[in-house]
Amino acid sequence: MAVPENLEIGNVEGEVVKKGVKDSPIKGETLPELDDQVFDLLPSPTSNVSFKLEPVAETEERENWGSWLDFILACIGYAVGLGNVWRFPYLCFENGGGAFLIPYIIMLFCCGLPLFFMELAFGQFASQGCISVWAISPLFTGVGYGMIIVSTLVAVYYNVIIAWTVYYAFKSFSFPNLPWATCDNEWNTEYCFDGFLNTTRSLGDTSDAVRATEEFWTRKVHDLTGSFGEMGGMNWHLLGCLAFSWVVVGLCISKGVKSSGKVVYFTAVFPYVVLVILFFRGVTLPGAGKGIAFYIIPDFNDLLAIKPWRDAATQIFYSLGISFGCLITFASYNKFHDNCYRDAIIVTFTNCLTSIFAGFVIFSVLGFMAENSGQDVKDVVDSGPGLAFIAYPEALARMPGGQFWSFIFFFMLFTLGLDSEFAMTETLITAVVDALPPEKKKFKPLVTFLTCLGGFFLGIIMVTKSGLYIFTLMDWYSAGFSLMAIAAAYTLAISWTYGLASFSDDVRSMIGFTPGYYWRISWSITSPCLMLLIILGSFVFYTPAYYDEYVFPPAAEVAGWIMTFASFVPIPGYMVYALIFKAKQDTFMERLRYLTKATKEWGPLLNENRRTAGYPLIAERTGIPAHRPSRRSSRFSVSSR
Repeated sequence: MAVPENLEIGNVEGEVVKKGVKDSPIKGETLPELDDQVFDLLPSPTSNVSFKLEPVAETEERENWGSWLDFILACIGYAVGLGNVWRFPYLCFENGGGAFLIPYIIMLFCCGLPLFFMELAFGQFASQGCISVWAISPLFTGVGYGMIIVSTLVAVYYNVIIAWTVYYAFKSFSFPNLPWATCDNEWNTEYCFDGFLNTTRSLGDTSDAVRATEEFWTRKVHDLTGSFGEMGGMNWHLLGCLAFSWVVVGLCISKGVKSSGKVVYFTAVFPYVVLVILFFRGVTLPGAGKGIAFYIIPDFNDLLAIKPWRDAATQIFYSLGISFGCLITFASYNKFHDNCYRDAIIVTFTNCLTSIFAGFVIFSVLGFMAENSGQDVKDVVDSGPGLAFIAYPEALARMPGGQFWSFIFFFMLFTLGLDSEFAMTETLITAVVDALPPEKKKFKPLVTFLTCLGGFFLGIIMVTKSGLYIFTLMDWYSAGFSLMAIAAAYTLAISWTYGLASFSDDVRSMIGFTPGYYWRISWSITSPCLMLLIILGSFVFYTPAYYDEYVFPPAAEVAGWIMTFASFVPIPGYMVYALIFKAKQDTFMERLRYLTKATKEWGPLLNENRRTAGYPLIAERTGIPAHRPSRRSSRFSVSSR
């Protein structure tokens, strides 16, 4: 049990006087609600007796961030990741440039910002990972398992991107020219066109020309086979880079948020320095204005299709990290009274402004490439995850001291990827450790090692010569529909099953005020309805996966849909399991009511915070031998929830 330090209780002129940490008496206050057995230990309130109880530190039950800045930089590092550089620009490229910004901003205010705040508040209030936190409504525990699965799938292929950045950073030390800058390498074909150095074709004949950066990407980095089914052997250079990436991730998170929280002081700030430099270099290139105009001038006809809206929602979820469970996990290490409302606004706007700014950097270079090759901006390069590995390398090759800037840029991508990878991997580890009994939690380093080792082995197939096809399939299916389905499920569970008023009161107990109408309407109506509409539209206007001009065969499509439903099926699956095996009541409705009510463990982790929020104390967390209900009848009692 935790009470204010130096607490003195006495009867002064008929009023209770409480002297707290600042040693200033406050008249007219009543004692905080305590368990009956605690009252048995106290002297009579009419006697002048002083005593001192040691406060329970915030860190006694669960590890905390070292400081608020650790947390906010970790969230920014997680949200501002590789997707801001290679995913957002190519989605703009696919959806008519500036037209994509309109649904993107609308989705930010309708879904992104409210759900980001909800996840932070949810995790911070309970101080639990994304599975244990579902004591709020056990019927929806499958939502937590879905979050773990989608985080695992994305973490596996996300580290493959980090491996690519490692390889490019290593090749940046090539002299006298960068390997992707010329057409006189062993992997180049007669169609190679470098644009400014050695040229095997005339500038006027570009109908079937392939830029040197594209040939380096497809023929050297991946040695890409002709189809999904042709495995083609191992790319050993990428395998080594993948192993290196997982070793770095494992070392950085081996000591939990205390260590990773310090790493982000560099990894969250350094990318902005490099992006600013590349922006000024890009806008000074010939034709940059053409690319920027394509980026900011919208084609409103594109907004009549479902694809820009679906892609905008997916990007908001993907970029902000909604539905991955990472935000719940990060917030669970916060102190109870941290202002998560402020944090949500800071991180979401920082992330989205970074995406838009990175788009200017990308499109200024695309405009230069279009000017250089005599093509339209939309025809310069095929969209896809390779955009950052085709457009950016060419820009870097044109900068004085290209080797240095190439290394700095790809090192930036490496650090951007690490922040997000830390979060997704830590989410899985936290879920496992939270499920362990207290005496087994000391094995967290072993859980970390096994998680990283498993991630490495699962990623090996994506560094084969057909690995880029497998990567594209995972990127297409693993984190699209399932993210929105998970978000719709937990917003409905919290707002309608647990109760919007109850959750708003929980938030108020942490930050001191009740969320306004915008937040409550978004949580309960706008966000879930919009998610359901986009899910329906995604099925109606479904487009099969493809890479460049290659369309995946039916077997690959089936594998993709299995990945999609792997993170969604646990939601209804666990409901069926819980109704049959977890609830012991006689009728279906009795079981349903039992499983939708919060358990007695739901609420703040520490008893001092449970008193603040109006929840009954838990004996196991106070040293009291048995738990009895509070004296005071409260809206927060287990029976009323």
